[in-house]
Amino acid sequence: MIIAVCSLSGAPGVTSLATALAACWPSTPLTVPVMVEADASGGDVAAWHSIDPDQNPDAGLVSLAAASRAPLQTTMTPQDRTQGDAGETPSAFTPLLRHATELPGGLRVVVAPADPLEAGRAVDVIAQTPTLLSSGRVTIVDVGRAVPGSAGAALLRHADVAVVLTDLNDVGQAQRLRACAPVLASLRQDGVRIGIAVTGSCPHNDAEVSQVAAQIPVWSRVPWDESGAALVRGQHRPAARMRDRLAAWWARRGDPESLEWMPLIKAAKALSELCDDFSGVGVGTSVARPARRPQEVEAA
Repeated sequence: MIIAVCSLSGAPGVTSLATALAACWPSTPLTVPVMVEADASGGDVAAWHSIDPDQNPDAGLVSLAAASRAPLQTTMTPQDRTQGDAGETPSAFTPLLRHATELPGGLRVVVAPADPLEAGRAVDVIAQTPTLLSSGRVTIVDVGRAVPGSAGAALLRHADVAVVLTDLNDVGQAQRLRACAPVLASLRQDGVRIGIAVTGSCPHNDAEVSQVAAQIPVWSRVPWDESGAALVRGQHRPAARMRDRLAAWWARRGDPESLEWMPLIKAAKALSELCDDFSGVGVGTSVARPARRPQEVEAA
C-alpha cells in the first residue's frame, strides 16, 4: 500500500505530516511502515537527525533510484520471492527496507539528499520505474510540492492513497486548491483514493472546503503544533505551555507513553487509521485496479 502526501504550493508541513503518519501507523511485526522522502526539491530528514549519507551509501533515495533500474526480482533473494508468493514475506526483508535508515524510535526512512539536483534526478528515475515503492507492505511517500509536470506529481498516480495538505489561510494555496481540484479528482480514475488535510485554523467547515475542491473529501484537520513538529525533527522537548502540560498529564493517565496530547501526533494517528482502513475495502488488496496511465498530473 502506497500513501502519497503532497502540497500544491507553499510549505504547509508535508514532511512533518508524512513523518508523523509513518510513525503513528498501526504497524505489526509483518507490516513495518517505511517513509520515502521523494521531494525533488531536496530532503530535510537527514539534516533533522544528523544523518551523514556518506556513512551508508547503500541507503537513501539515490540508492533506491539505482535499484529501481533493475527488475524487482533481481533485487530479491530466491527465499524472499518464495515467501512473498506465500504471502509471508517479513517486512524486514523487503527490498525497500534495504535502502532505509532507522531513526531513533524505530521509524524507517529512505532519506533524500539535500541537493535539489541530485534529489530531482532520483525522483525522476523512481517515477519512471516505481516498482520498489510497492515492495513494502506500507510506504508513506513524501512528495513535497507537486509541481505541474514534475516527476513528483507523477508519483501520485502510482499511489493507492493521496493526501493533499493545504493551508487555506494562505490565499495562494486556497486558489491553487480550487484550480487543481478537478485534475486531482481525476486520480480516482486510476484507482487512487484522494483526500484533503487542512492545516492551521481554517474558518470553513469540511463541506465548504470539499465543495470548492471538486468534492474531494476533507480527511483531517492538522493544527499548528510546535511540540509535535519538534518531535518529528528529533527535537522532542517537554510541554511548555500550561494548556499543553495539562493535556500531556491527562493523556498519560491512561497511557504513560502516550504522545497524543500533541495535536500533530493525534491528527496523524487518526489519519493513519483512516488510510489503514482503506486497505480492507479494496486498496492495497488483490482487487483489480485500473491500469496506471503514464502521463503525469499536469496541474497538480
